[in-house]
Amino acid sequence: MVNWTAPEELAKDKAAYVNITFAFFGLYIWEVFQTSDFELAVLQRRRKIRWHWSSCSCAAIASSSQLMASFSVMKPINCQALYTFISWAGNMSLMCASTTLMFRTIAVWERKLPVAIPLAVLCLALWALLWRGVFIMTAEYDPASMACVVSTTKRLLLTITFWATMGYNLVLTVVHVVGLMRRDHGATFWQMLFEDGLICYFIAFAANIFPAVLSIVNLNAVMNVIAAVPAAVLTAMAACRTVTRLSEVGEDDDLYVHSVTQLSGPRPPPSAALRLQTMKSARYPPRPEVHVTTDHIVMEDFEPSSAGSPYTPYTPHDKPPELTDDKAFEAV
Repeated sequence: MVNWTAPEELAKDKAAYVNITFAFFGLYIWEVFQTSDFELAVLQRRRKIRWHWSSCSCAAIASSSQLMASFSVMKPINCQALYTFISWAGNMSLMCASTTLMFRTIAVWERKLPVAIPLAVLCLALWALLWRGVFIMTAEYDPASMACVVSTTKRLLLTITFWATMGYNLVLTVVHVVGLMRRDHGATFWQMLFEDGLICYFIAFAANIFPAVLSIVNLNAVMNVIAAVPAAVLTAMAACRTVTRLSEVGEDDDLYVHSVTQLSGPRPPPSAALRLQTMKSARYPPRPEVHVTTDHIVMEDFEPSSAGSPYTPYTPHDKPPELTDDKAFEAV
């Protein structure tokens, strides 16, 4: 049986932790390049920047990059302050990711208060819990490995944080599925999964299962947090994908699909759910169209006809003699 607290095992776990961190940082950088057209559109002001999306992306990059820097410290530093910032950035990425998913779900439900208010309350509770989770690690400098290492963690708070994040993402997933089923009655599960972005919700939920389970098992201090970086990166990627895969819609664009009975009535406000439709929203019924055919008529198309014809050009010679002969008029 493996002795998880042995120095040799701790060294192996630390090496695996370093490799996983570098691998998932590279994965996230690859994801940023994959969606670079969206970031370019934001910089060119062709798209409106969303604070929850930008904060999630920046926090994930900051957390992973600073964690990699802590693995190669050449001289003693304040490792506790560094790991506090790493924990804050990592939890901030989780908070913004869950907020992004919440906004998307509320949009699918067309901002109905019975759905928006409970989700917002749960989101605020998760924010408070994740903010408390910033201060649950103790780190110190290790001269032998010339790196900052995690010495102790508050396992109970860590476990609660992981399970609360996973539970909230599960609630968002269920509510989102119900909202899609209400809107798209004929949609199949695979269509909702890939065309409506439901796969992003499943990834955000499943990514937090492994750190939640490992925190309960409590093998050692390294194994308790070894899956935290993959969970944060995958959750951030999934949440940002729900934003970057949206169609290009301006602030005044109307994607509302009018019914036949609404064509003659007043124009309703655009639906929030349909304003956030994805690039592959081909399942919606086509909007009714009115085709008008016009003929271009010019005077050259008509040939002169006999006098009295309604198409004969009007000339003064067509007037009665009494109206054209000035002498006759004077004689009278």
